[in-house]
Amino acid sequence: MTVSIFREAARDVPVIADVDVLVAGGGPAGVCAAVGAARAGARVFLVERHGFLGGMWTAGMVLTLAGFNSWLRPYHRCVDGVAGEWIRRAAAEGGCQDHTGFVLNSDPEVMKRVADELIAEAGVEMLLHCWGADPIMEGGAVRGLCVENVDGRQSIRARVVVDCTGDGDVMARAGAAWTKGQSLQPMTMAFRMGNVHIVTDNDISAPVSPPIGPEPGYLREPTLSQYASVRQDVIVDADHMKAEREAGRLPRYGGPWFGGLDRDVIWVNSTRVVGDASDAKDLTRAEVQGRRETAQIAGYFVRNLPGFEEARLLHTATQIGVRETRRLKGVATLTGEDILQRRECDDGIALGCWPIDVHPTVEKVGHHAMYVPLPYRIPYRTMLPVGVGGLLVAGRCFSSDRDALGSARVGATCAALGHAAGVAAALAASDGVEPQAVEASRLREALRAQSAIIDYPG
Repeated sequence: MTVSIFREAARDVPVIADVDVLVAGGGPAGVCAAVGAARAGARVFLVERHGFLGGMWTAGMVLTLAGFNSWLRPYHRCVDGVAGEWIRRAAAEGGCQDHTGFVLNSDPEVMKRVADELIAEAGVEMLLHCWGADPIMEGGAVRGLCVENVDGRQSIRARVVVDCTGDGDVMARAGAAWTKGQSLQPMTMAFRMGNVHIVTDNDISAPVSPPIGPEPGYLREPTLSQYASVRQDVIVDADHMKAEREAGRLPRYGGPWFGGLDRDVIWVNSTRVVGDASDAKDLTRAEVQGRRETAQIAGYFVRNLPGFEEARLLHTATQIGVRETRRLKGVATLTGEDILQRRECDDGIALGCWPIDVHPTVEKVGHHAMYVPLPYRIPYRTMLPVGVGGLLVAGRCFSSDRDALGSARVGATCAALGHAAGVAAALAASDGVEPQAVEASRLREALRAQSAIIDYPG
């Protein structure tokens, strides 16, 4: 296909800030990176494309926060630090659970507001509705970003930039090596339904965890389906739902998985939209398809699920939930085998504990088996690009293979990686060195001082 070209004229771009650390993306990784860097003494700027913070926890409406607690008995907490403070403060306002369950139900409005408070209290400068457009490159190092917002094109200079975009937008445009699978885990348009009236004695506030452990292993049927949802009060006839799909009356779906803090409002994770969220055209199609298929699945629930007879669709997520796009090719790469073998590293800066949870790209409905690991360490080197200075990459675009990403992509683990990246960026800026030169032992000490968990529990 022939592509026509328009040559943009050169122009002067105003510099609106000159800081130590610039964080691109305000999701779990970005918020924790910015706050962690500021608490380590850096002057920090954060840019976020939405009108609020929280990323997949809020815009993506992933209300069941994953990766804080190990699934294996006795259900140790594996992520704390800035992320732990975030959920505790939200819990104090009734907007998040803070217990031993395998996921924690949350309220996105409270999570947004607490994120605002954390950023403000840390003294982080911030611009919302702001896209990181192009990196400012100097001698093979990233020294800031050109951004686009309602004021037009502006620039922010920084000694270190942290890419927390999820899709690795900054690393890709900076020339860092990255990879992307030939098939990507499907996306999900999360949604909530209201006016639900389920007759049950089930306590929806109680922790839910699969009966597995203390040894690692696979979680399969029938336990998999029985404990897949934090909302144990929703009853689905799995065989009937599968038959409806086979008859062409339902779109492809996963689970379904249910959550939510309020008894009469149900959160749903079910739609399965195959595509590439790092491609603008494909992402647009996925968003439209996700809303259409949400309506189909919600209609099925109204017709078939006990307690949903008068239910209605309240809203879909601001953006479709994305599990996988670009992955950094870093100095080190976390692999699925590293997780299975619990391989040691001398620069571990965060713990992962979520199962190896790779959603199938082939035609499959319902649940899929998952390997539940012991908590494992993630190396600092997985956030360091090769041959590009001034840049750290945190969140699900860090350096991992596909199986490892299936575990480490969840919000709490991304938040822990962001926290580590932010503190590392602050140390690099303070010392006037590249992030590759930050000593892991010093970084680990600084993270412990901010209550991050980097050592095995128990």
